[in-house]
Amino acid sequence: MKQLTAKGREKASKSHGLPNLRLLRQRRGLSLGQLADLTGLRRDTIAHLENGREDPQPYHVRVLAYVLQVRTFDLVS
Repeated sequence: MKQLTAKGREKASKSHGLPNLRLLRQRRGLSLGQLADLTGLRRDTIAHLENGREDPQPYHVRVLAYVLQVRTFDLVS
């Protein structure tokens, strides 16, 4: 994915967040609020991880994988 900078030059942008988080959460039948309660993470943090506005910390990946009962790899690939 490429974006233009303010000066019109292209810059490469990497994907952020956890691409499979929303799908895995919905498969478990959990709302954002329910997942927040189960993980101890803020609802906003989970929403930002789902939509790519925030990069996950290793702790986020571990706790989300544990609660969703998936491998950490399943969240990031």
